[in-house]
Amino acid sequence: MKPKLVTKQGVIIDLILTVVFFVWITSILKKHVPWAEAGPTAVLLGAAYCGLCLSGVFWMALSLFRVTLADQMLPKSADSKEAL
Repeated sequence: MKPKLVTKQGVIIDLILTVVFFVWITSILKKHVPWAEAGPTAVLLGAAYCGLCLSGVFWMALSLFRVTLADQMLPKSADSKEAL
């Protein structure tokens, strides 16, 4: 029986890290939005839209890293070692 590669605890940690990353990247991107004359709300929306895309990529990278790490840490059976 193979253990789970994705757990509830892992998903919760990934979501928390993604929210922190979103807030951080949005604060950085606000300086680079070219809509300064439209007001602070437009700048925040532009930064948030871009930050949302980057946070989605960050979440996928975290999830893929966690699954790959969990798979690599699983003990390999003797049959799979002989196949290599």
